[in-house]
Amino acid sequence: MNERESPAVARTLLVDIGNTNLKWAWLAEGGLSLVSVASHREQPVSELSELHWREEPRPERVLVANVAARRLEAELREWLHKNWQLEAEIFRSSHQALGVTSAYTKPEQLGVDRWLTLIAAHHGIPSPVCIVDCGTAITLDVMDESGRHLGGLILPGFELMRKSLLENTWIPRETGEQAGGLFARDTASAIAAAGAHAASALVERVLDRSSLELGRRAQLVLTGSDAPKLQAVLPEPCLIEPDLVMKGLALVAMEWQ
Repeated sequence: MNERESPAVARTLLVDIGNTNLKWAWLAEGGLSLVSVASHREQPVSELSELHWREEPRPERVLVANVAARRLEAELREWLHKNWQLEAEIFRSSHQALGVTSAYTKPEQLGVDRWLTLIAAHHGIPSPVCIVDCGTAITLDVMDESGRHLGGLILPGFELMRKSLLENTWIPRETGEQAGGLFARDTASAIAAAGAHAASALVERVLDRSSLELGRRAQLVLTGSDAPKLQAVLPEPCLIEPDLVMKGLALVAMEWQ
């Protein structure tokens, strides 16, 4: 995907509060830095902020996207105010932004991470897209080349599928990963393979159905930490964009100057 070149921008800290992880990157005139990741389920956001940012020069702005509990956002706001005397700019989902129009009847219900992937894809891929974000949850969103969002789907991520099955059955608690192929020969592989192929089948169904409305097959784009697991079982060619949410947030930061 072609990245938009950064104009002269104020040094900005971009923060993505996900269901499991806190992710951040720095945006400046040189462009977007590498994305850093830390689990906020193991440490409070305030402690993570202190650990990772206390030695950083004070940015001019902090732009935040949050799909997790509002208390995590409040922790971040408090740290920013105390340490840098900054107010966080919170980006929320809306009906329209940066050329993208949401299909949701209540646009605020669309996860801001999904909204940002749509924005990033619209500015980088000149064709219809099917975006699959593989994280704690797996989300699918389809958008035409004009930026019109057709809608999307949500299902549990691979680890949630596994945990749900093991916590509600007497299946032995064995660990392991899919060993390749559709038919597994041990319990752990059977669980892993089923989750991966279930997601793959849904992706294929979405691509088939959406092509009727779009008039052509959408470009499949995978993002999120578990994207390689899904790619391994997909018969469909795809692009992997691991930092699509952050790229969308960077575009918003440049637009909001």
